[in-house]
Amino acid sequence: MPDMAHAGNRWSRHRRAEGGGRVGRSGWRGAHGAHASQASQPASKSLETWEVPCEEVRNSDATLQLKSGIQMPRFGLGTWQSQRGGECKRAVAEALRAGYRLIDTAQAYGNEVDVGQALREARLKRNEVFIVTKLSSREHGGSHAAAALKTSLSRLQLDYVDLFLIHSPRGGFLLETWDSLIEMRNAGLTRAVGVSNFGAEQLMSLQQAGRELPEVNQIELHCFWQQRETESLCNELGIALMAYSPLARGSLFGATPLAQLAQEKACSEAALCIRWAFQKGFIVIPKSVNPQRILANIAALRGPGLTPREMQAMEQLDQGFCACPAARAMQTPWEEVASKAPVRGKGKGKSKGKGKGGKGQAEVSEPHFASWAETFS
Repeated sequence: MPDMAHAGNRWSRHRRAEGGGRVGRSGWRGAHGAHASQASQPASKSLETWEVPCEEVRNSDATLQLKSGIQMPRFGLGTWQSQRGGECKRAVAEALRAGYRLIDTAQAYGNEVDVGQALREARLKRNEVFIVTKLSSREHGGSHAAAALKTSLSRLQLDYVDLFLIHSPRGGFLLETWDSLIEMRNAGLTRAVGVSNFGAEQLMSLQQAGRELPEVNQIELHCFWQQRETESLCNELGIALMAYSPLARGSLFGATPLAQLAQEKACSEAALCIRWAFQKGFIVIPKSVNPQRILANIAALRGPGLTPREMQAMEQLDQGFCACPAARAMQTPWEEVASKAPVRGKGKGKSKGKGKGGKGQAEVSEPHFASWAETFS
């Protein structure tokens, strides 16, 4: 892996190549030979336009322009709990064949090697695929974070990732770690940086500390937990919202009025969840290892969009239902994680009432989880 001092020149070549033909190095590690032909440049969407007209839902190739000007696909594949050793590789390969161009992974998932193998075998040009990975909470701190990203690049067989996120504020030492991510971006090891599982208080505290704001915040986000306070703040600050678990892991399918709406529209509840999140302007990353579901998820964006009445009906489904324990980290007090590691075991209880979120923030109901480690998944 080239050192940080030499990576900057490589980054400038990637920046010039963005959106056009390949310039300089390919971005694949040790890449040689011909690649698949360059796809046509998809229409982009600026953060200023937050709601998406329903007719645009047909465009599954849509991108969103981040604050830095980078175009990020608005639909992709999540890989949490996609098992390494073949399952994840097959899922990523199937998604790429189906037209997915955003793949989300993480150091904590343990499947970066599978993702890298699938990318290499797909033989796409590097600038045709947008790769996101996330920093393990065990690797917070300046030197630890830099070494961890280099390890991820080796596993992924890449020279750079497109987006590198702090996976959870619970790793602590956030100011030092965030400064390290900015340095890695400036050195060309990642094109953009962001966070995951950050709530409004944590984002505002980062801003008040005089730090550059993240370009993306990846949080659990679906029609059953709409996170209105965090959405409003991110919209105001120009931070793109990336919705993980956009189906709430199917936990409430068949148990809410969404089932009736799906019957009326002759589609699945999963398709409605994907359409709702997409029309809200979020970056949507449903996870699946089932080839039929992978195809069905992207097909949900190619049908008719939801009408204003249907969008309003889905707005009424918000009940603060949390499907992923990692989302608890959004409630971690800033003073516990800004410059130190938090005390293990704090912040595990349910959120009661409206909490610090205040008006518009629904009560959070959460399933039981087995271990502390699971909260970082």
